[in-house]
Amino acid sequence: MDVKSLVRPNILALKPYSSARDEFTGKEGIFLDANENPYGKWNRYPDPHQRELKKALSERNGIPVENIFIGNGSDEVIDTIYRVFCEPSHDRVIVCPPTYGMYEVSAHIHDVELVKVPLTEQFELNVDEILAHPAKLLFVCSPNNPTGNRLQNVERLLHEFRGIMVVDEAYIDFCDHPGFAEKVQDRPNLIVQTASV
Repeated sequence: MDVKSLVRPNILALKPYSSARDEFTGKEGIFLDANENPYGKWNRYPDPHQRELKKALSERNGIPVENIFIGNGSDEVIDTIYRVFCEPSHDRVIVCPPTYGMYEVSAHIHDVELVKVPLTEQFELNVDEILAHPAKLLFVCSPNNPTGNRLQNVERLLHEFRGIMVVDEAYIDFCDHPGFAEKVQDRPNLIVQTASV
C-alpha cells in the first residue's frame, strides 16, 4: 500500500518550516535571532525534531527513529492524524463505541464524516461491519477505553482495512499483550499511539 496516496495533497506539497535549530547541527549555540537569552539555564528552544528522545525510545522499543512521532499527549496526535489524512467535508472515519471520545470530537472539529460501528455485546470489534464501510481512518483503542479489554481481531483489520488504521495503545502497560508497535515497519498504513515514555 502506498500510504502517500492517503495523505492530503496539500500536506504532501508543504515545505517544512525551518527554524534556527534546524540549520545548526551542534549542541551549543545561542540564537539571538530566535530571541534566545544568553543568560540563565532554561533559555533555549528545544530541538524541534526531538532527536535525543527519539533515539532513546528507538533503542528501548526496537523501533526505528523514522517510525516515531512525538506529540503533546494523545489529543494532539489524534488531531494531527486528522489534519494529515482527512479532507474536511469529504473523508470519513470509523470509530467503535464505546471508546475514547476524542476521536469523535476531532471528527467534528475537522468536519469529517463519522461512522459509528459499535462494539459487539462482548465488547469486541464488529470486523465485517467495519470493513463494509470504506473510510480514510479507523480508530481502534486496545485495551479499550472505557471497557478495559484488549480487542480481538485487530490483526485481521491490519490485513484487510484499506485506509489508515490507528491502534490506540494508551493503556498497553496494563496489558500482557505486547501490542502492535513493532508492526509499523511492515504496515505503512498503521499508526500505533502509545502514552508510555
